[in-house]
Amino acid sequence: MDRREEFLVHDNGTSTELNKILHDESLLDVSNLSLLGGRDIKELIPVTEEFNAPLTAIKPNINNLDIVIKELTSDQHLPYSVWHRLGLQLGLYDPRLVDIDKKNRGDPVECFRECMSAWVKGEDKVREKGGPSWSSLATALDTIEEKSIAIYIKTKYGINQA
Repeated sequence: MDRREEFLVHDNGTSTELNKILHDESLLDVSNLSLLGGRDIKELIPVTEEFNAPLTAIKPNINNLDIVIKELTSDQHLPYSVWHRLGLQLGLYDPRLVDIDKKNRGDPVECFRECMSAWVKGEDKVREKGGPSWSSLATALDTIEEKSIAIYIKTKYGINQA
């Protein structure tokens, strides 16, 4: 058998030349075959904008307060006890923070939660400090000397580090 033609062998022992099966000449080169027939996956499966949203699209707000708190405390081990200093840097007024402390009888976990809740709602002068955003949070963390957590937030949420 001198001929070097590519063919498909069937389970019954017969064979068929590939050019009879694959009429498109670009598909005759078996080494270049793909499951998509040489087409881009985007041609076959339309990708909607909903699935193209980057992580940075998740903005801190009251609906994802749990994510913000988890990001800081569980994932990065920010001590709850920094809540007052952090709140000031985020733009919350001291009288509000004192009221939070009194209302929660000094419980740092509850004080932290209520502080972050006021921040994501944009209370006091939060908007003047950049509003509730990962960038303003990273800046506040940096200011209270929680630099490693600030860097983590900047890196994870694609904030330019100057």
